[in-house]
Amino acid sequence: MSAENNSKAPNSQVDGDPFQIFELIFGKYLQAVQTESSQAITEEEPELELVQVRRLDSLRPAPENDDVYKSIAYDDPDVLELARSIKERGIQEPLLISRDGFIISGHRRRIAAAIAELELVPVRVHPVSRSKNPEEFLRLLVEMNSQRIKNPSELLHESLIKIDPKEAHEQIINQREKKHRTIKSLNVIEPGYADQRCEISTAKRPFLNAILRILEEQREYWPLSDRQIHYRLLGPDAPLTHASKPDSTYVNDKASYRKLVDLLSRGRINGLIDWEAIEDVTRPVETHSAYQNIRHFFQDQFKDFLNGYWRNRQQSQPNHIEIVAEKLTVQTILEKVAQEFTIPLTISRGMSSLPPKKHIQRRFQWSRKKKLILLIVSDLDPAGDAIAEDLVKSFRRDFSIYRIEAYKVALTIDQVEEFGLEPSMEAKDTSPTYQTFVDKYGITDAYELEAMDPANLAETLETAIKEVLDLDLYNQELAAEEADAANIVAVQKQAAEFFKSLNLEQ
Repeated sequence: MSAENNSKAPNSQVDGDPFQIFELIFGKYLQAVQTESSQAITEEEPELELVQVRRLDSLRPAPENDDVYKSIAYDDPDVLELARSIKERGIQEPLLISRDGFIISGHRRRIAAAIAELELVPVRVHPVSRSKNPEEFLRLLVEMNSQRIKNPSELLHESLIKIDPKEAHEQIINQREKKHRTIKSLNVIEPGYADQRCEISTAKRPFLNAILRILEEQREYWPLSDRQIHYRLLGPDAPLTHASKPDSTYVNDKASYRKLVDLLSRGRINGLIDWEAIEDVTRPVETHSAYQNIRHFFQDQFKDFLNGYWRNRQQSQPNHIEIVAEKLTVQTILEKVAQEFTIPLTISRGMSSLPPKKHIQRRFQWSRKKKLILLIVSDLDPAGDAIAEDLVKSFRRDFSIYRIEAYKVALTIDQVEEFGLEPSMEAKDTSPTYQTFVDKYGITDAYELEAMDPANLAETLETAIKEVLDLDLYNQELAAEEADAANIVAVQKQAAEFFKSLNLEQ
């Protein structure tokens, strides 16, 4: 309280000296606090200076306090009640300030003291300096205020400060990968035979072992298609389809392929091949979630709350980029790369119809970017080349998109030579563009995307994307996503506490 309000103090020698008046009134309190503080000092904690008396107007509020906690209003009922208490009994706990005079703990007491018209207040000085060590200052600000009652927004900001952005980013990545795996529809292949399948004989075991080695090598790209396994079996190390028949080497023909398909089916039914390893993507199966009761539904929804976040890493790019692939069989490989760069992926399933093109046109229009760039993945055959050319013609003719660039990412004649790919079992010479294809490449064979190793295909697409990206802008989006992750994890932590309070187990 002010010296003016204490002019009737019994000791006339201190009249007019606010520092002596303050010591007279709070002397016993200060002595007790000093004794207590000297006993509480340990080697693990920084030594705080003994209680001092400072002018109230010399203390500087920490700007970060309003960022973490809500601004303190002078008409807040709690602050007014605190001011009334201070006016009657004084400040019971000294304010904690930094070496350079910023308040660490006591912002509400400072305002209440001002309302109570105090000019002098007790303080303790912490060795930290806000100007020299702002991160440690902020940590202390939150730590010293951790005990008071706060609203959800203040708790959220406290939690955000305590979170490591890099660890939060890793958590978000793990969550969204898990969510991506769990929300995919199941694609199941059921056997079409009514009778019992033959057992896998000892003579078939080397063939089966060769298949299992391929599946293990390509585990990262599961599920694979039958044709992808077919191309992996070809070459100088091709296995025998029957160990007792030296002339049964696996070759690039329909007979070998039929033997492969049959063995893959028997291997899965007998539990020798993981069902998740192979998928017939041309026969999708849609499933729907159902719950025993609403408690199970709540728990399922809350456990994945705010999981699966991806920042749009393309939003600052000057051009709108899309990937168009001919076949469903390579979707699993391509979508991992497309998701990493958050680039839309369209599976055209041959020559694209108008609806998928219209979706691309809309996304390009919504992006408000000047140029559309298409990265096309198709077979190296007459139809594959026609797909790429049709896309460019259609966007110009049907959708009036003239600023368009299209690139054949795969399969190219150079890749056939680089990777030594085997030709397709069914080279089609009935295509209307067959002769154009032969004249362009000087070959009569056709090559399928499945012939390309999944890792090579994924790397080829990634390289092509980087060639058309502004990498500086892309890296800026990555950095921003890391900052986003901290905010998401902070909200998740507070939401988890709220969900617990609902007592869903009952």
